Amino acid sequence: MLNNVKKFSLLITGSFVSVLLASCVTETVDSDSSLKFSDTAIIAVQDPYVIVHKGSTFAWLSAAVDFHDDKRLGDPTVKKRIEDEIEKNLRAKGVVLVDSVNGARYSFGYTAALESSLNDETIIRRFGLLPGNSQVPKNDSSIEKGTLIIYVYENKTNSVIWRSAAQVGVKFDKALEKRKEHTRRIIAEMFQSFNVVK
Repeated sequence: MLNNVKKFSLLITGSFVSVLLASCVTETVDSDSSLKFSDTAIIAVQDPYVIVHKGSTFAWLSAAVDFHDDKRLGDPTVKKRIEDEIEKNLRAKGVVLVDSVNGARYSFGYTAALESSLNDETIIRRFGLLPGNSQVPKNDSSIEKGTLIIYVYENKTNSVIWRSAAQVGVKFDKALEKRKEHTRRIIAEMFQSFNVVK
């Protein structure tokens, strides 16, 4: 009888742990090797109870755009490039971009900064997730860790339903064309985790 109680207890405990693990919504993006970078780390979280359908309307939430410019980037187009890539990836998911938050079911924004403007402790406190990239050397002035966080809000509930964070070594001496390609591929990889259904 005692053995049966122990077995039942183990079964219940195992089931409880399985349910806890199944309800976790953190996703580490695993993409094909053509999108991988040794100095890039990406993490994403999506609310499993909110289903985004193709054809849903999306708009920029200007209050949720936080771009920290830095002279060392030497590229006045980087902000526009990030925004263009976010829009391109949303359209590829089959959603419709509209001009006003008032006419949209969802809104979106992003934060982009180098570590000197936004450190890991602040990222965890403010956004609740961190890719944890530790591959970027600390004593090389030609490179600094940069973070990009993209988020989607459900306007009706005013809640974040998806967010993805990427950390990468930003090489200031890298050719502009290579930087553009790097940005394009990182944002594409971030959006792999954003589920949109028919």
